[in-house]
Amino acid sequence: MSTPSDNTDIWVLAGQSNMQGCGLLQGALAPDERVSCFTTAGEWGAGEEPLHRLWESFAPVHQNLMRPSLIEEQRELSDAEIAAIERAQNPAGAGLGLAFGRALSDATNRHVGLVPAAHGGTTLEQWSQHLKGEGSNSLYGAMLERIRRAGGNLQGVLWYQGESDATPEFAATYAERFDQWIAALRADLEMPELPVIVVQIGCVAQCPGVVEGWQAECWEQVREALATLPERTPHTAVASAIDLGLDDSIHIHTAGLVRLGWRLARLALNLTQGNGGGPRVERIVEVKDTRGYGAARVECSNVAKSWSPREHIGGFEVRRSDGERHTSICVLNARTDEADPTGIHVLLSAPPDENCFLGYGLGLNPYCNAVDAADMSLPAFLPRTIEGE
Repeated sequence: MSTPSDNTDIWVLAGQSNMQGCGLLQGALAPDERVSCFTTAGEWGAGEEPLHRLWESFAPVHQNLMRPSLIEEQRELSDAEIAAIERAQNPAGAGLGLAFGRALSDATNRHVGLVPAAHGGTTLEQWSQHLKGEGSNSLYGAMLERIRRAGGNLQGVLWYQGESDATPEFAATYAERFDQWIAALRADLEMPELPVIVVQIGCVAQCPGVVEGWQAECWEQVREALATLPERTPHTAVASAIDLGLDDSIHIHTAGLVRLGWRLARLALNLTQGNGGGPRVERIVEVKDTRGYGAARVECSNVAKSWSPREHIGGFEVRRSDGERHTSICVLNARTDEADPTGIHVLLSAPPDENCFLGYGLGLNPYCNAVDAADMSLPAFLPRTIEGE
């Protein structure tokens, strides 16, 4: 494929390492003739893992970001020499792009072209639209150049980033800055309704003495900023990765990335066909319990049929208004609501009081397993008021 045809739908892959792809190549999806890749070298070719081969990139921003971290014996090697070592020795690099492309092609019977533009470990500040003037020496400028060179029928952008912004310095302003980023991208592309589909960042395993420094409050703020994006910005949608397993302390494993690619494809179809986004919580309502316990019903929209598992849904937690765990009320169990299978019934140890708020997917590494019949995960959300019936 030298140039995309009119029957090719182009999607950009942007963000940091979980979009770049860090899953083990063993078990990665095989190439599919219906999915092409505008390689980092700047040519259309087969979609083959790893899609992001940053040492081969025509955009110098990637090599400039990576060179300072090279080990001493590699510092004098050329980009091409390091790229050859990477290809021969790196067992990881699988991402979500191929699964996304295959699922989208299955549904539309159209060719899908992927434009890899992500770079691991990068902050939203490094992706700033204000660096556009630096051209391909900036991530934003390089992405615009890739889109221009790729040509074709641009359909949207997939974004998976935020882990590097889950810090006291950046977390509180992430929502505002990301909204501005989307607005700038749409203006630069002259596509005011360009679909932008994001991934809500998932879990991180912080092991004392091995991996330290992450703060749960910051992680939760970035998750919330991403989850609420469609409420602030039209033509956007959010898939959650909160239920997916890890290959290391922060990177989703290959099988999880495949599932995530399917989820993003479903959202892409929903956005382009006007069918709404993925699951979202509308409100939480107190339910009377005849045994003297407390209960709440989590009412959701955009749920496919019902939640799974029907029993023992994990991830819910009661907090106080100050964000600390409630001292006298806790979650005993959660299950699919019998009266409305798109809702979740949460059993509490006591009736909720005025200082009782219910959240989901809180902390750095929660166990969450609520997915609907289409394998769309319930996004994590900050503690919310439990309303009276």
